[in-house]
Amino acid sequence: MKELLRPPRLRPGDTIGVAALSGPVDPELLRKGCSHLEKMGFAVRPGFNLDLREPLLGLAGSDSERAAAYLDLVQDPDVKAIVFARGGYGIARALPLLDPREIARTPKIHCGFSDVTILSSFLLERCGVPSFHGPMVAADLGRGLDGLSARFFPSMLAGQGPAGVFLDGEEADVLCDGSSGPHRATGRLVGGCLSLLAASVGTPFEYDYRGAILFFEDIGEEAYRIDRMLGTLVDAGRFAKLRGILIGSLSRVTFSGIEDPDRLRAVLRDRLAPLGVPVVAGLPVGHRGPNVTLPVGARATWDGIARTLSFEEEIVL
Repeated sequence: MKELLRPPRLRPGDTIGVAALSGPVDPELLRKGCSHLEKMGFAVRPGFNLDLREPLLGLAGSDSERAAAYLDLVQDPDVKAIVFARGGYGIARALPLLDPREIARTPKIHCGFSDVTILSSFLLERCGVPSFHGPMVAADLGRGLDGLSARFFPSMLAGQGPAGVFLDGEEADVLCDGSSGPHRATGRLVGGCLSLLAASVGTPFEYDYRGAILFFEDIGEEAYRIDRMLGTLVDAGRFAKLRGILIGSLSRVTFSGIEDPDRLRAVLRDRLAPLGVPVVAGLPVGHRGPNVTLPVGARATWDGIARTLSFEEEIVL
């Protein structure tokens, strides 16, 4: 694993930039989310494109406008962290307009999830910059964080968060033991929204999965599409050298419109058991329920006996 370009940690009074690389933002949720950050003691600088809307796909400005607004936050010396306003389609369209060398020159904290997954893989693999899979301004923060998520945000961005995630007996659902048993797996932590992981196969922006611990989550898919996404990643050889898999929330995943958790569990096990690595469901990340902040790119260890995902290093200085 190459050395990470760790950004400076977030400190009280720092300025947080709010970026929109996908769609426009709900004004009321944005206001509430920014107010939440201000109450935490941070200044807020919104990107200039948050209320733009381009005519073709309804995104928050053209590809060049979205990229320019994001880079404006990257280049601003007063902005110490970039937290995304929302997910949604459009981020991948802007990536070819970003210069990895420019981002690597001044590495900054990034935090978001959902479609931000594709930016996280771009940052890690093309720029060498780790990021956080965690709450977004006009989503989680705009609606208020649950108690578990609040333990991790913003403390993880400040390098003062929990050293890992504990899954109690009810949460940890061991789908597969792995060929060497379920007890321990260590590797670089990568992942995000499954649909984005599958869509990135063959692009210059996808993760390097070799020796990694993968986490994934998704929402609002038919089960056969979840199976197809996993099949794409497996058949393309992307999961061949994983050390372990942790599954977060799979909200509103249905079989012909009907949720069936036991059947979904069987589908996941059928697809992932042949990999021969531990597979555990119940990680508290995703679009619904708790969404704890995870350090993407950090060396991490899954301990199947203690039921912990521990972070072996900080990704901030």
